[in-house]
Amino acid sequence: MPVPGRNRAVRYPEFRVSIRTCIFRGGLLALAAAAVLAEAPKATDPQILWQTLLTGGVRAVAARNYPGAEEFLLKALHLTEQFPAGDPRTGTTLNTLGLVYREERKFGDAEKAFEKAMDIFEKAYGPDSLDVGNISYNVASVLMAEGRYDNALPYIQKSQPIYVRILGPQSLKAAGTLCMAGEVYRYQKKFQAAEVPLKQCADVREEAEGIESADLGDALYSLGLVYTQLGRFALADSTLKLTEKIRELTSGVTSPEFADALEAHAAVLKSMNREPEAAREDTMAAAIRRLGKRTK
Repeated sequence: MPVPGRNRAVRYPEFRVSIRTCIFRGGLLALAAAAVLAEAPKATDPQILWQTLLTGGVRAVAARNYPGAEEFLLKALHLTEQFPAGDPRTGTTLNTLGLVYREERKFGDAEKAFEKAMDIFEKAYGPDSLDVGNISYNVASVLMAEGRYDNALPYIQKSQPIYVRILGPQSLKAAGTLCMAGEVYRYQKKFQAAEVPLKQCADVREEAEGIESADLGDALYSLGLVYTQLGRFALADSTLKLTEKIRELTSGVTSPEFADALEAHAAVLKSMNREPEAAREDTMAAAIRRLGKRTK
């Protein structure tokens, strides 16, 4: 049986590294961007100029102006050449730039930026720091987006114990690494290995965020696909049915995520010889797909 859902990106929003956190980690306070940018022409101190450019990049990211953010951050990165070698501000700039590249799907550039940032943070804060955990996750997310699952797994395994130790095993970040590991195993067709981390991830997300959580829906969707591959159709049926309800609430009845869940559930219903129910699910999913094409 083919692996469903191969082309659908899985969201891990809890891992969008906070720009504010990065700035605080470097010992800086974020200024109101309008005020900072107004002072930019007058600023001569590299520290102030760097902060101004970084703040401009952050504002551009918030506005989803990724080309503008890239321009600000490249200027900020050039400015860090005036700082001492290995300065954490250089790592902060590289990490932020990597996040922008990831949003632009410039995965090769993102990976290079993250790797350089990791080298700086490992030397500045230690290999078991939260900064290194975040960067490790970022590298893994890029590698997975490129389909390089074997390469992604070591980075996931590097970040997971850091999150567990610093944030606790019930933290959303620790849970997210479990979901990522489960996704890697699923794409590798190691379905039995995928089941446990996906189930643990789903349990933590439900406990932390409640049943009406898009992140929980993603975890349950992947878990339902794993149950399907393992031939555990009763569990796949109930899991994907719950996924449908969650995605209907969180993404909407016309969303591609809801259509994904409908199609996956229909495949399970067919395996259980429940053809009329499967036909209804497939019909609804097809209508959503047609609507999506017309609105593009």
